[in-house]
Amino acid sequence: MMRSNLMDMYNEQEIQSNFDKQVLLTNLLESSVVHPQVKKIKRNQELIHEGESTDYVYYMLSGVASVKKEANIFGFIGAGQFVGFDTLFLNEPSTYTIRTREMCEVYVFDRLEVMEYLFSLQEGWIFFYLLEKEESQQLLKYQNFMRLKGVARLDAVLQDLAHTFGEEEDGVIVLPKSFSKQCIADYANFSLNTITSLIKELRREGFLAPTTKDTYFCLAK
Repeated sequence: MMRSNLMDMYNEQEIQSNFDKQVLLTNLLESSVVHPQVKKIKRNQELIHEGESTDYVYYMLSGVASVKKEANIFGFIGAGQFVGFDTLFLNEPSTYTIRTREMCEVYVFDRLEVMEYLFSLQEGWIFFYLLEKEESQQLLKYQNFMRLKGVARLDAVLQDLAHTFGEEEDGVIVLPKSFSKQCIADYANFSLNTITSLIKELRREGFLAPTTKDTYFCLAK
């Protein structure tokens, strides 16, 4: 009932502006009870391992990490996103593995310090609620991708990744080279032979531009 009453005090726009990830990061950095460290994590390192608890919460400053459950990649995390909030309060084993796909720079927060800060706020749970909601939306988005077939699925996956991670270069949108053909195949649940064929089709349609030496995916604007 208390949560319901508190939510009634804010409209959706106020919630997004007052309790978004950037606000949470700023508040954590300014808190006297939280003592973050900045670390650089090498490529192919696990931040969180499926089936294990963690004593840390991470905030991505740069780089890309994959979200994997069992053998399946179902999402990616980049700059501006938190990692580890799903097991923050109960410190239960994580349901997925977070692995860096390139050099990443992160803030590392002690889990107990983050909890102490959030418990000190009457509305601290709203931050957790929004992060949990975002995680659920990521899973739903992946499930929607999997309902598509063939070239439509690859098209949707690449457009989504380009929106989040792409950078404009010479009139095209370029994905980081950490998104290799094998990485995209694993994420979109294609074999290498299938994705190679679909890439050729998307190039014939003009959706994909010719690749450069350092990247596999350049999307035409």
